[in-house]
Amino acid sequence: MINECIRSTRKFGAVGIIGDYVGVTNHFNVGSLMERGIRLIGCGQAPVQKYWEDLLYKVENLTIDPTIMLTHRFKIDDIAKGYYVQEKREKGLVKCFVETRFSARPAPDTPELTTL
Repeated sequence: MINECIRSTRKFGAVGIIGDYVGVTNHFNVGSLMERGIRLIGCGQAPVQKYWEDLLYKVENLTIDPTIMLTHRFKIDDIAKGYYVQEKREKGLVKCFVETRFSARPAPDTPELTTL
């Protein structure tokens, strides 16, 4: 998997690896990594189980509001365009809500539907 990520990355791009990897990985394509100046970033694994119950309790009791990170709301049909907007860092996109036909109406103080 890491070799495929490296081969699909542009020169001087970056590959972020999220997960829990231990030991030595054989057949790692370090030559391609070095030739193309790619940064390989090990992001580690989020300690979800450590915080899950406490955070869920706080969301349920309105102690914290996870919607504050939402900057946009897209229809699922526009998701491909949304990836390009995010890649180019346009329109201040940080985190979007993807609206499907099953989605509820926007909650108060959350972004309205964005047309791309």
